[in-house]
Amino acid sequence: MFGSRSLAALCTASLIFVSSPVATAQVMSAELKALDEQLPGDLINDPTRIDWEVYGNEVSSEPVIDQSIPGGGAALQIDVRNATEYIYTAGLNMPLVKGVDAGDDVTIGFYARTIEASSDDGNGVIRIRFQQNAAPYPGFGEKTLSIGKDWQWYEVTAKAERALRKKDGIVAVQFGRTKQVLQIGQTIIVKGASAIAGKPAAPAPKPVPQPSMPKSLQGAGTLLNDSSKADWYFEGSAGEYATLEDVFIFGTVATRFTTTKADSRPNDLFATVPLNTAIAEGDELLIAVAARSVAAEGQAIEAQVGLRLEEAKPPYDGFGDNQISVSQKWRLIRVKTKATRALAAGEGQLAIHFGGALKSVDVGPVYILKTN
Repeated sequence: MFGSRSLAALCTASLIFVSSPVATAQVMSAELKALDEQLPGDLINDPTRIDWEVYGNEVSSEPVIDQSIPGGGAALQIDVRNATEYIYTAGLNMPLVKGVDAGDDVTIGFYARTIEASSDDGNGVIRIRFQQNAAPYPGFGEKTLSIGKDWQWYEVTAKAERALRKKDGIVAVQFGRTKQVLQIGQTIIVKGASAIAGKPAAPAPKPVPQPSMPKSLQGAGTLLNDSSKADWYFEGSAGEYATLEDVFIFGTVATRFTTTKADSRPNDLFATVPLNTAIAEGDELLIAVAARSVAAEGQAIEAQVGLRLEEAKPPYDGFGDNQISVSQKWRLIRVKTKATRALAAGEGQLAIHFGGALKSVDVGPVYILKTN
């Protein structure tokens, strides 16, 4: 348990909560690097975010902002309206920003409390599992916790039985077996340490923006991706990317991609947007990307960006290769295409290629819809 001094340190923070998509994927801010230096082991998540992916039937979530919440005044409230036989049928996924090697000690620590629960003692019930967020979802370190009515700090440590990649490594928090209302606050995950308690806390969470669907797309079809998320996978040696924490478009944080190598290949700087729903051969698809080009040295430049629907694993077979032109003003750029092959649920992605000519492009939310 925390001593009074360390608990006070954990509760003090200077910011209030927004998701940081690029920090989640690859880049750690200076603020988080400073935290990393003070923590035991190696920080492998972004503690300034609570916009985790929540899944399950009859499960809803919403951010709660209250200065009395320890760890910075923000939490995610989860309402499980119906219980099922298996706990894993509902949960949330916390992405990792760094990989884990087999044999590493991995520890998660977080604040939580139960508002109400249908359990015998009135406590909430969750299970922590370190795993890969891709079929067949291999993992390790399963532990079930009873969550009390008052805010408490909980920790779970496991020895990594397998490696987890930063591309799809997560900590799964599962809660589908109990009808309950939970609040989960600031979370810290480290590798190479068997405890976190007593160390300084992360910067506080920042207010979560409320994403929205553009009116021009409402009723256009079935959304195949989670457009409220921008924590895509980013990679490439041809440039750099950065979160624009003060730039929101349709309620989602924008990300700036800057290509610095003019002779690079298109996929030498890219982002991939995961698809949550299967695509069948012959499906009519609409891709809409909110984007703008950034002026270089005061000169407006129209930028070319590539789009491709593909498998999310080698050899990345796909279809629908297109080039879009991005101007200096924010536009919702639409591309229509037809699926020439099927992509199973959770195994497809939209690749966005920025390599090639020198350019700087801001990208907001991406919408992938099936229109037939």
